[in-house]
Amino acid sequence: MSGPDVEANQRAQAALYGEPLGVIVRRCADVLGLTQARVAATLGISAPMLSQLANGHRVKIGNPAVVSRLQAMYAAAQAVASGETTREDAIAGLASQGGAAVVTSWTKADASAVRALFRAEGTAAEYEDAAALVADAHPQIAALLRRYGADG
Repeated sequence: MSGPDVEANQRAQAALYGEPLGVIVRRCADVLGLTQARVAATLGISAPMLSQLANGHRVKIGNPAVVSRLQAMYAAAQAVASGETTREDAIAGLASQGGAAVVTSWTKADASAVRALFRAEGTAAEYEDAAALVADAHPQIAALLRRYGADG
């Protein structure tokens, strides 16, 4: 696609989303420390589709659920940038919801509540053992188990 078409698509994206999607995706990836592939997985779209959107080769996200997940990711990135939450808690908040629900913010109180739920069901040692068992096949799940079950 030629330059003018990409520019027109990026202007259309800015009209729809407030900014071109490439700007939004890069900001989220940078603040949250995610690769483009991880952003795509969190949004529930393929990496090539995300690339087409971010580079202005496509204008619109066709699936409303993906738009909601992008809004959640953007809100999480804003919460990290403002110091309201940590990068780890923001990512865990997105991951714990399968990336599918809108997260307006993930605060330290939210993280504490999740830890309390985990601790009501098992000990830190049990969560560490469980994390070790699943770490190779499911590293994100292992990180959640460690973050909310084993961390003090």
